[in-house]
This record gives sequence, structure tokens and C-alpha cells, in this order.
Amino acid sequence: MTIQTEETRSVAVGPHHLSVTRRGSGPSIVLLHGIPTSAFLWREVVPPLLSAGFETITIDLLGYGASDQPETADLGLAAQAGWVAEALGQIGWTGGTLIGHDIGGGVAQLITLNYPTLVGALILVDSVMYDSFPEPGIARLNDPAWDDILGAPDFDLKKGLAKGFRRGLVQTDRITPALIDAYERPFAGIEGRRAYLRAARALRTEDLSTRMDEIERLDTPTLIVWGENDVFQPLRYGQRLVAAMPNACLAILDQAGHFLPEDAPERLVSQILDFLPR
Repeated sequence: MTIQTEETRSVAVGPHHLSVTRRGSGPSIVLLHGIPTSAFLWREVVPPLLSAGFETITIDLLGYGASDQPETADLGLAAQAGWVAEALGQIGWTGGTLIGHDIGGGVAQLITLNYPTLVGALILVDSVMYDSFPEPGIARLNDPAWDDILGAPDFDLKKGLAKGFRRGLVQTDRITPALIDAYERPFAGIEGRRAYLRAARALRTEDLSTRMDEIERLDTPTLIVWGENDVFQPLRYGQRLVAAMPNACLAILDQAGHFLPEDAPERLVSQILDFLPR
């Protein structure tokens, strides 16, 4: 397939800017990453979606990737849902499918709840839901001691990221220095690590947990995809939500962990394409 359009824009949302990349043409799919990743997460998922005739829109959440890293903005899930919805409005998005991984899945749930006429289908990939977040490794960063730890000139964030990916992937041979470099780059240096702390500390359980009753009642066609070996977001949460939603189904991928777009991109794409109408 020839990609008819490809554009990366810095889109204004209030006083801030989000990095938004729009590719291809056809029915639209918006892909939202989690923590500590960025739109880079979807690099192996987007090309086959384009080849299948879809438009893709990848967004770096506020505080992540190439988007702004403001010192005072709210980076919680509810606020991120507002920033993303505003950005989509700015680029003239008329609706389609939302795909969200990790906290991006929480953002996608809230957007679907707040703008149901825009979302034709929802796909949650190892997503946060109910009270499943922040997971302990992220929650511990609320300790003020981490300001000095991450603020030390010689602190190596790459080691921490590599450890997290080793826990979050089954196919650990996919974890290369280049991969870790790509995810560390937006958080490089002392100011970058402080931005990472702000993003982690902004995650509030109540942003999502207080609205799960409403989310359970959504009749939006929903696919929930889970890595069987996810150690960060337990499978029972996905099973609970799919049992409650009236129009949802669950796909469990064996020999795969939390970071499905890295661990099993081909199988994830296969699930997406089987679910979505052409």
C-alpha cells in the first residue's frame, strides 16, 4: 500500500503542545501509549494497519515523547483524556477506533465515555482499569527520596527502563540497547528524569476507578487483549471488565507479557484486524 499522507504536527492544547502523527487514509485508528513509553511503541503495529487500509494517528501524551513536558500541568488520566480529545478536535478527527496500552488504555476508556459518538470501537491492550494502577514500581516514585535519586547527575535511567522491559516482555531478545535508548531519550538528563517523575506521580487511581460503573455500561464494541504473562497489569482485571461490558470480548496471548506491541506485534495486529470491520 502507498501511504497517501504522513504528517507529524505539534498540536496546541491549551498552553501546551502534543506531538501527533497522522498516516495513511481510510477508517481512522488512534493509538495511545502508556508509561514509560511513547508513540514509538506502535512502530511495528502501524505499518500493517496502513497496509490493511486504515488511517493511523499516534499521539505522545503530554509529558511524554516529543510532546511538551510542563512542570505544572495535570498529567493524570482524566486530564490526559481532555488533552487528547482537544488535539483530535484540532486536527479535525471525525471519529473511529481508539487503541490504548497501559495508561493509554485508561485514557481511551475515558474518551469513549466522554465522547461516545466519536468512538466506533475500543481496543484495550494490557490496560489499566479499576484500581489496577499505579503499579508498585511506579507508586514508589511518590517517595520524596526519588527527587534526589533521579536528580543525581550520574543516575542511569536506562538501567531502570531495561529492568522494567525485562519484566514486561517474554521475548527478551527484543530488548536491545537501541530500544532502551529510544525510550530513555525523552527523559534524558536531569530535567528529563524530573519530567518522568512528574508523569509517574500524576497517576491517580480515582481518575478511572470512580467511573468504572459507567465504563462497564458502555455498549461500544470492545476488544480487550492481554499478555498471559503480564506482571504489571493482572489478567483478572481484563476478565472482570469483559464480563461486565455488554459488547466486549477478550483475547489472551500466550508467551507474551505487558508490552504486547513490543513482545508480540504480529499477533496483536492479527487480533486488531480480526476484530475491526473492514
